[in-house]
Amino acid sequence: MNSVNAYKCPSCGAPLEFQPATQNWKCNYCLTEHEKEHFGTCDTSEDSHKNMDELDSYSCKNCGAELIADSTTSATFCLYCKSPTIIKTRFSGQFRPKSVIPFRLTKEQAVNIYENMIKKCILAPNEFKRKEEIEKVTGIYAPFWLFDCKANGDIAGEATIIKTWRRGDYKYTQTKYFYISRKGNARYKKIPVDASTKLDDKFMHMIEPFNYSDVTDFSMKYMSGFMAEKYDVGSPDAQKVMKKRVEEYIESRLRSTVQGYSTYNIRSRQVSLADIEPSYSMLPIYLMINKYRGKDHVFIVNGQTGKVVGDMPISPIKQFLFAVIVFVIVWIIGVFGGALFV
Repeated sequence: MNSVNAYKCPSCGAPLEFQPATQNWKCNYCLTEHEKEHFGTCDTSEDSHKNMDELDSYSCKNCGAELIADSTTSATFCLYCKSPTIIKTRFSGQFRPKSVIPFRLTKEQAVNIYENMIKKCILAPNEFKRKEEIEKVTGIYAPFWLFDCKANGDIAGEATIIKTWRRGDYKYTQTKYFYISRKGNARYKKIPVDASTKLDDKFMHMIEPFNYSDVTDFSMKYMSGFMAEKYDVGSPDAQKVMKKRVEEYIESRLRSTVQGYSTYNIRSRQVSLADIEPSYSMLPIYLMINKYRGKDHVFIVNGQTGKVVGDMPISPIKQFLFAVIVFVIVWIIGVFGGALFV
């Protein structure tokens, strides 16, 4: 069985939850708040389970319930007593993150952001606006690889300067061709790559950027009160994604230095990376997944910045009614519009 951890209130012994608004830990039983320093500077319990076998079950230390967790779930809630529970072995050894960005937004703030977005989507299905659906918003620490690297780029291509003029009845066009080459290097820090196959890379890329000034050393205490996932995409696979992003970054930067030409087409490009350093980190998101017509639709709120992205479907009924209303308005204007202004 997995070893689990629930951080207890020093005053009454009830489970503590991390509060994004105050960056402290709160006891919902006696309502006291505790700063990180109250836990002490050394917490050996976080490192004492590095070699334990991982199973898919755990026991809640608050009520004793035996529960089943997905193999990548690292922090969760007891379904019976709602106590936040952390599976310590999921954060040990190679799966122990180096850093974390704590939540800045509360669940209530994330819900408000989602509600404001959904109000603007008049063609969205009503199912997405129901209170019981909105309350499914869940705070999750998502696994990311953060890469530092040095990049050397080299692009070459053909540029043109085109001039046209008229003389009498004739139009003249002059095209001059140039060979343009650009080289440069750059050092990138903390390039994020989604480390979970459960989350769509497209949305995880769109939810960026994060403010990395909030990065702090990892502690399981930040997991208390939130869900968390451990990575199932290793750094070698994530590095392939990172390399493509760096190639786009440096190519765009080099291309921006080619100015004063009518056109520029890159014929060759070469990017090499060096000093690659991966770092495993946990970044905060609020996630909601709605199912509509047999398809999952994902909505993600950046738990630090509040940026929201999602896959919003269109209700066929609302789309039809909207088209009918537009048609009727246009028809009325077309038939009676002239008479109204006589």
